[in-house]
Amino acid sequence: MKLAAELEASLREFASAGAAELCENGGRLAPLSKLSWEVRGSDDKPLLHIWSEQYNLTRRVTAITDHSDARLVLAVERFGRSRPDRLEFVRIEFERSARELSREEFCERLKGLLATQFPDQTVESATVSADLEHSLSGNYVRGMSKRGSRHEAFLAVPDGESQDTVNNRLTFALLWLDRLRNGNQRGTIGGVRLIVPKDSCSVVAHRFAALAPGIAIELYERDAARDSLERIDPRRAGNLHTWLIPRRESEALLAQARAQVEPIVAIDPQAIAVHPCTASREVALRYRGLAFARWDDGAIFFGCNDMREELTPACRAAFERMMQDLGMYRHPLASDTRHPLYRAQAERWLESLVRNDVTRVDSVLDSRLFTRKCLPGAARSTGSLMC
Repeated sequence: MKLAAELEASLREFASAGAAELCENGGRLAPLSKLSWEVRGSDDKPLLHIWSEQYNLTRRVTAITDHSDARLVLAVERFGRSRPDRLEFVRIEFERSARELSREEFCERLKGLLATQFPDQTVESATVSADLEHSLSGNYVRGMSKRGSRHEAFLAVPDGESQDTVNNRLTFALLWLDRLRNGNQRGTIGGVRLIVPKDSCSVVAHRFAALAPGIAIELYERDAARDSLERIDPRRAGNLHTWLIPRRESEALLAQARAQVEPIVAIDPQAIAVHPCTASREVALRYRGLAFARWDDGAIFFGCNDMREELTPACRAAFERMMQDLGMYRHPLASDTRHPLYRAQAERWLESLVRNDVTRVDSVLDSRLFTRKCLPGAARSTGSLMC
């Protein structure tokens, strides 16, 4: 049988037998179910054209090197390369989600970017798989580069991750550095590079000041448009936006929102706090630090992740269910401490505790000297509602 006919028959058989993924030179590209393909050209060295909305590649196939139930492996040639490449269709138990595939694609792009940015170093490893034994999340790409006998760790935040993932990046960078230093026997681990999306370094830059002097950590911003890395000095990135707002402006905004916000605060006055934002003319409501609703020009919008649903009589039941979940899961005595509502915005929760009772920080502090704001006209018993 000619190679072209054998290739087409093998592809049809493999695609019809279950879920599979396309890989090139070890890197995953896409699920086979989302790809279209065509075999054309010479019978002895046919062209294989594969395409989808995200991919478009053409390779000249020189041989089928492995065909089993688990994989179909092709030796292929790419224009401009003298060495043959390896194209694989690999059987999988189930298709990965779009988010998982996006992270794996980012991992492959990052390896190329690091090779360009640091040409004197070799990327020895890069993975996006979770390591639950060592508390390493699968939300980040982590790996190690080598130069001589010296190694450098790196951890990167892919684009499109949640705000919690972005905020927790420094924690996982330090966990990864500690893991390598305790487990690597191949050389010295110099430090860790923390790579974040462009214009997202201000929060982590503030936290650098709390690190021990002996921790070697570098901060980089990744410009996706230019496909480049820029090293950031935390001292100049941590405090770019500071301003003072006259107290009368905050109080005037709270007075406008009072009629609609006060009934919500009354649901749990010890847990719910109001926070005016004079720049956008909005009032945020937080449940033990977690933003769950906002007042905007006479309307209330709610939702813990994306506050876009307007609170109307028709969706009152959904709002009440959200409040019940907050009361159950975002509570110091909650039994499910892995629930997203319990784990979200941990520093905001800590901030709310300090706002309510500053003596939690140090018993010598006098809470009478710290201003406690209420909604205008509210009883002083709700003094824990601070802005």
